[in-house]
Amino acid sequence: MNNIIGFEACTKELKRLLDEVSENIKTAGAQGPEALHEAVMIESRKLVDFTNQTEPKDIFDTVEVENVRKIDQTANETRREIFGESANTIISRMHDRIAQLNQFEKAVKQKAAENEREARQIRLIPVRNAIDAATETVEAFKKAKEALADDQADEAGVKAKIDGVVRAITALEMAAQDL
Repeated sequence: MNNIIGFEACTKELKRLLDEVSENIKTAGAQGPEALHEAVMIESRKLVDFTNQTEPKDIFDTVEVENVRKIDQTANETRREIFGESANTIISRMHDRIAQLNQFEKAVKQKAAENEREARQIRLIPVRNAIDAATETVEAFKKAKEALADDQADEAGVKAKIDGVVRAITALEMAAQDL
């Protein structure tokens, strides 16, 4: 590590370094998040190294010491900005991915609910068919019962049996509807 001595040399080197850092981060950003992260780490380290190498020509010249300190401060602020911007970029990308995952999860849940509803519909088709058949049977027995006379003993006995069958079928129908 070579020391950068004097205000003018420090200024010149910082300008050069900032151009280099900017270009490297820009290039890495185009290559993707991993390259960007790596470049941020490397370029930040270069700025830290820069501040470790700077020193005034005359340690007793308070103006020059203050100016070199300001240059170091500028390099440090730039380093923080690089981290801040890269963190924001990375966080933004993470939020984008989280939002995409949330949308995907909602779509999957919706499709699963639709599939479950359709599956229930398919499973219930035989039950509905049985209910419809039971309803038709009950109606047929009721019509048959109406055709029978109450005053004839044989027909009255058949009517009573039809009532029992209708009650049993109706109970079965109601149980099937509860499914």
